[in-house]
Amino acid sequence: MQVQRKIIDVHDTQVVIELPQSFVNRRVEVIALTMDDAPEAALARRQPSPVIARKGRTLGDLIAPIVDAGDWSDAP
Repeated sequence: MQVQRKIIDVHDTQVVIELPQSFVNRRVEVIALTMDDAPEAALARRQPSPVIARKGRTLGDLIAPIVDAGDWSDAP
């Protein structure tokens, strides 16, 4: 695949581009993109509702394992 990129100023509804000889008798895809559009705003990061702020509680010890170490020896 060969690529030909040109940035041009458009003053009318028609644009003429000159292509390399290797493009002759080939099927090509032409894509026209505007460059002066403002970039799309990034998606807003979701946040939890302020209604539930500071409502969470920690139950029990976060460091100690839930399963006793002795129970692991009984596992197959």
